Parts: sequence; C-alpha cells; structure tokens
Amino acid sequence: MTTSTRNPFETLLVGAFGLYSLVGLFLFQQVATSTIRGFPVPAGHVFLAGAALSCAVVLVGVWRAATAAGLLIERAGLLGMSGITVTYAVWGLGMSGLRGLAFCLLLGAMAAAGLWRVWQITSARTAARRSVQGVR
Repeated sequence: MTTSTRNPFETLLVGAFGLYSLVGLFLFQQVATSTIRGFPVPAGHVFLAGAALSCAVVLVGVWRAATAAGLLIERAGLLGMSGITVTYAVWGLGMSGLRGLAFCLLLGAMAAAGLWRVWQITSARTAARRSVQGVR
C-alpha cells in the first residue's frame, strides 16, 4: 500500500497550480484570471488561498508517500483541492459563460484527476486491509 506516488507529472502540475494560487493571492490584480476577478470581492481570494493550501497539503503527502500517513495526507489534500476546484469551475462557468470556459474546464480536469487519485489511494488501502485480514 505504501508505494511511492512521486509521479513527476502530478507533482509538477500540483506544484505549478499551488504556486500560481500563491502568487495570485498576493498579486491579485496582476495575476488572477478575469474569471477569478469576476467573483464577488472575497471569493476570488478565498479560492486562491484554498487552492494554495490544498496544493501544499498534497505536496506534503506526496513527499511522505512512502508511508501510510503520507498517502492519507495526499488524499486529504486532493479532496480539498478537488472540492474547491469543482465548486469554482461550476460557479465560474455559470457566472462568466463561454468567456470562462477554458479556465473552468482546466479546473474541472484538476478536480477529476484529483478524485481519480483519491480513488486509487482508497482502493490501495482497501486491498492492503483485506490482505492483512486474510493473513490472520
């Protein structure tokens, strides 16, 4: 169950999204997309802060992936990241329509990939639990 998940593709995408979120949080007017800037005043900042925090949690979990705790940390971060990205993707699409379609599709893809990885981790935990119970 504690196989490493240090996939460079996943790690770099989550890291880049976290970095974008962090920079966008502090340089909001210069960096945030028009879709994010179109949200009511605190909502864009809440999105970027939540995304940065959840990406940081995911990366800590990936760094500690050789342990069961690391996988659980990664899973928690991915659940948070998926929740915030799908919420803002749907909201952004409803708010800005076709103008925000590309950004919202990107957020939706991030959510889908995160939920897929959550499913992988949960399946691995279930299989490990069954194999341990079968040994006894």
